[in-house]
Amino acid sequence: MTELSPDLVLATPRKPVYDSAQSRHPFLEELGDLIAFRDLVALWSVRNITLRYKRSVLGVFWTLLEPLLLMSTLAVVFSTLFRFAVVSYPIYVLTGLLAFDFLNRSTSQMIDEIITSQSMAQRIGLPRSAFALATIISYLVNWGLALVPLFGIMLILRHPFSWALLAVPLAMFLMALFAFGVGLIVSTLGAFFHDVKITYNVLLSIWFYATPIIYPITIIPESYRGLLALNPVFHLLNLFRASVYLGEVAPLNDWAIGAALSIATFTFGWWLFTRWRNVLDRV
Repeated sequence: MTELSPDLVLATPRKPVYDSAQSRHPFLEELGDLIAFRDLVALWSVRNITLRYKRSVLGVFWTLLEPLLLMSTLAVVFSTLFRFAVVSYPIYVLTGLLAFDFLNRSTSQMIDEIITSQSMAQRIGLPRSAFALATIISYLVNWGLALVPLFGIMLILRHPFSWALLAVPLAMFLMALFAFGVGLIVSTLGAFFHDVKITYNVLLSIWFYATPIIYPITIIPESYRGLLALNPVFHLLNLFRASVYLGEVAPLNDWAIGAALSIATFTFGWWLFTRWRNVLDRV
């Protein structure tokens, strides 16, 4: 029997051996893929922002005008008819509207993006979480633009500006992290139950009125105020509203609660999404 030389043995290609011990958990694998495709996330974010204003007559100006129109309507209806004892009510309600509008629009669009990106993700082998993250980023930019009319109203009403505004980006980031987790949860559940999105839209309406956005917390009976602690948006909104409306940085305990809620929601949403991502690829 002819023996192979050592050089020939080394030159002979070996078949890859699959080792299950070296395979990464889907949780970490999806995260690694998302980092690898970070350029795609950036490009898709720009694409979402461009498409949002491409065929709009008012363009970016509508981002500034829309919350002002809604704020004006609510200010007339609620502060005049119901006589809320809220100082600078337009600023109070506008901070709430901007925060919840971001949660509403970003999570709803995330669900559509994850579904519509199926064919592209399968053909090119892209992580579908990239499209979800791009959606969050694009609406976060939109929220940043919407701060312009908010600051304009503050100037008109002579509402004081303070150094606490430096904490606004962190409050927005925690809300974005929370929205990312919520969107992943709803998208994953929607792969199994097709009426989840309809149900979620109804829950968003209930969530809106269950959060002190257009009304002060003082009108809620004290016996029911404890229930607000179960509402994560209430805690996250307070971080944003304290910096803008109250002109003070929220207590460290409030930041800890907000951060814990955001991280926990994102972690669970990411785990659920990556756990069942193979099912999502067949949606």
